[in-house]
Amino acid sequence: MYDLNSRINNYIISISLKKKLMFLFLFCVLIPLILTNSVVFYNLYKVNHITKEQELRSDAEAIRYSLTDGLDYPSKIIQNIYKNNDVEFLLNREYYDPLDYYDAYMEFKKNSIYESWLGIGNETLEIYADNDTILNGGMFYKLSDFRKEAWYKKLSENDGTTLMFDYSKDSTDTYAKRKILLMRKMDMARKNRCEKVIKMTINYRNFQFSVLNEGIESDAYICMGDKLLMTNVGGTHYKETYDFVDKNIDYDYKYDLNLYGEKYTIYLKSRNPGIWMLDFKSTVIIVGLLILSIMLPLYMIRQLDFSVAKRIGVLDRAFDGVGEEKLIKISGIRGNDEISSLMSNYNIMVDRMNTLIQTTYVDKLKRQEVDIARQKAELLALQSQINPHFLFNALESIRMHSLLKNELETAEMVEHLAVMQRVNVDWHSDLVTVEEEIKFVNAYLELQKYRFGERLSYSLDISPACYDVVLPKLSIVTFVENACVHGIESKTEPGWIFVRVYPRNEKIIIEVEDTGSGMDDEMKDNLLFKMNNASLDLLKMGKSVGMTNACLRLKMMTDNKAEFDIETEYGVGTNILITIPQKKEV
Repeated sequence: MYDLNSRINNYIISISLKKKLMFLFLFCVLIPLILTNSVVFYNLYKVNHITKEQELRSDAEAIRYSLTDGLDYPSKIIQNIYKNNDVEFLLNREYYDPLDYYDAYMEFKKNSIYESWLGIGNETLEIYADNDTILNGGMFYKLSDFRKEAWYKKLSENDGTTLMFDYSKDSTDTYAKRKILLMRKMDMARKNRCEKVIKMTINYRNFQFSVLNEGIESDAYICMGDKLLMTNVGGTHYKETYDFVDKNIDYDYKYDLNLYGEKYTIYLKSRNPGIWMLDFKSTVIIVGLLILSIMLPLYMIRQLDFSVAKRIGVLDRAFDGVGEEKLIKISGIRGNDEISSLMSNYNIMVDRMNTLIQTTYVDKLKRQEVDIARQKAELLALQSQINPHFLFNALESIRMHSLLKNELETAEMVEHLAVMQRVNVDWHSDLVTVEEEIKFVNAYLELQKYRFGERLSYSLDISPACYDVVLPKLSIVTFVENACVHGIESKTEPGWIFVRVYPRNEKIIIEVEDTGSGMDDEMKDNLLFKMNNASLDLLKMGKSVGMTNACLRLKMMTDNKAEFDIETEYGVGTNILITIPQKKEV
């Protein structure tokens, strides 16, 4: 016992104050409340269950009574006709011709209650005889014309009055519909008689309305085996075929009865939602007790949580920030208790800690400035490495053409070279406008076209809205040089270089496309990695210096917001896409 108590104490000490308060509410209020209300609800459930069962039993008795009562009157009519000597005499005779039968039929009508039989309410009466000398009409028919009917086959299998729920179409119907048939053989022991059958057809729709009337407050299903005969769910269904029901139908009450030798089952399901349907007074009392029993303790727990747990939580979160560069003081300290004293002492500690952090932070900034100066020096050293490579190629092209052709057009090439040289030696600023950069690109492409001749064509498509946008010097021309060297120069067929600069969504898009050799996936992924991860360390490795340099300077100018992408297909060409923020001041 002592060990268990010790474990409980250790667990309570290890959890937060808010959880302690919640455990207090749980074990001292909520669980006792649940147990008490469970007893109340159980008693209410028992009472409601008994009431509900009585209601269902009452509905079942009402349906049973309506069924038997609704079939009782037609059954008595059949019983009276069954014993009628005039019907026996009329149907047992053999007639010489139709006129002879007609005269006998009219005499029968005059001396019988025939007219009342034909219109007895929801029922129609038909009598069939195995006598081919009679005529079909009125209520008498030749049996030979109906021996294949389903109702006759069912009647042949039974003795006495037979009940049948049928779905068929007769001569007077334009469509099939449900019918209820009550039938009997006229087999009284008489000599010289023919086979005779009485069939009473009961209107299904009216019969269903009388059986499943508005007084039935449950969902009712009247079945014979797995055949659904009647239901008050979803309409009358009198024009539809009989459905089949699942033997495991969900029901609250079941009632079996026998009618005319057949077993029928009534399934009932209550429409009430169960134990929650309480009277208004009980509902108000229970809801009131629940609100009073739960809300009042919850309110007190909330007050304690605000007074103690939340303020300790604020203090705990404040101490979590000890690892930050600057601590934040707690504002709005309220109260004069022990927690308020802790918060005040924490603020005193924060003032002292921030003073120490500030001193350390200033020293750290000085070290960073030294690192930045070193990086700038390395960058300036790298800038001087950009131009000699393509400048040497241009001069060599001019020299070769001069030797081979002895042409004076080299003067024009020298002019373009001068443009490049002026930009190359002027490093007082690393930023130029797009318009100035494109002039340099044009000069470079003219020199390359002089070198490659008809093998090189180019197109410059610059949006006027981008003329004043600034970017690092020699950034676009570096990508153009790469397109010439690795795209056009390595391909014997003529090729194009396209340079496009245009705005999109407050950004500037730069495209350098060539129709050169293209790249495979491995080359593309390798180059794209270097572009997106350009750094001084990567430059020191000495691979793809020009491209890496240009990408690094673009990233430095845009605070790492420059984006790079490559679209390429081997043997078709490559398109370099550069996205930078729009910046228009130099």
